[in-house]
Amino acid sequence: MKAAVIKKFGLPSVFEITDLFIPKPKANQLLVRVYATSINPIDWKQRKGNHRFILGAPFPITLGYDVCAEVVEVGSQIKMFKPGDVVFGVLDNKYGGALAEYALGTESCFALAPRNIRFEHAAAFPMVSLTALQALRDKAKLKHGMRVLINGASGGVGHIAVQMARLMNAKVIAVSSSRNQTFVESLQPDQFIDYNKQDILKTTDKIDVFFDVSGIYSFVKCKHMLNPGGIYINTLPRPKILFHKILQLFTKGKKVKTLLMKHSSDDLRIIGQWITEGKLKVELDEIFNLNNISAAHHYAEGGHSKGKNVVIIN
Repeated sequence: MKAAVIKKFGLPSVFEITDLFIPKPKANQLLVRVYATSINPIDWKQRKGNHRFILGAPFPITLGYDVCAEVVEVGSQIKMFKPGDVVFGVLDNKYGGALAEYALGTESCFALAPRNIRFEHAAAFPMVSLTALQALRDKAKLKHGMRVLINGASGGVGHIAVQMARLMNAKVIAVSSSRNQTFVESLQPDQFIDYNKQDILKTTDKIDVFFDVSGIYSFVKCKHMLNPGGIYINTLPRPKILFHKILQLFTKGKKVKTLLMKHSSDDLRIIGQWITEGKLKVELDEIFNLNNISAAHHYAEGGHSKGKNVVIIN
C-alpha cells in the first residue's frame, strides 16, 4: 500500500511517499481502506517531534488520526461493523496511521459515516467534533442560557464548537479576526468579536465558560471575565496548569479544565446524527492529495486555516 511516512522529525519536507505492507487486524481491530483524512494540529506537532519523549521514535512513522474509510476486514471480537461499512472516526494507534491507503483501529474509534455528506467532509469532522463536544458537554456542563466565549472560532475545533454551543442553547460569543468574520457570522453566534479591534480581556459582560481553543490566554489573564463558578477550558494544557489549579481555590468557585479527547463511538454517533439532520456542518479550507502532503502540512501549520484541511488518500 502507498503511504506517507517520516523517517526523522522535522519540517514538512521530511515526508516520503513509499510502499508498506497492508497491516493485519488483531482480534479487536478493524482494517479500513482510507478514503480521506484531515490535518489537526497534533499531526504537524508530532511531525516536528513534539511528542517523541512520550511516544518514542518508531521510524518509519505514518501520521494522521482522522479518517473516513471503508471497512475491509474485522477481527473476531468486532461486533458493530462488517466489511463494506463506510465509517468515520479517530484512529487510536501510536501516531495514528491515517496517511496510508489502509489503516487499523479498534471499535471505539469509529461510527457509521453520515450518508448525506461527501467522504472528504466526513473525514474532517471526527477529532474536532469529539473535542468540541467533550469540552462543552463534559467539561463545561453547558446548559440553556449559559454564556460561552469561544476564542479561535474560525478554526477546526472553534467553528464546530460555535455550532454545538448553539445546539445546547447557549449564548455564544465568537472570537476571530475580521478576515474570517463573514464565515464565523454565518454560524450565527450571538456576538462576534474581532480580536484585532477589541481586547477581549476588557469585555465587560461576564461569561460562564471561556473556551480557549487557540490556547492564547491563561486562566490568570481571563479569570476576571468569569462569573462565580465559571469555567476556563484549554485544549492545550500549559506548564503552569498546577499553579492555576491551586489559584482556582481562591476565585469564588471558578474552575480550570483541560481536555484530552477520548475515543467514543457513542459520541461519534451523536455527531453523525446532528450531521444527518443538517444541524452540524464542517468548513473545508484546502483539499490536498497524498503526494502533496508536505504542502498540506506547511499550509496547516501556518495557523490561519478557515475550518479544516483535508488530504485525499483513495
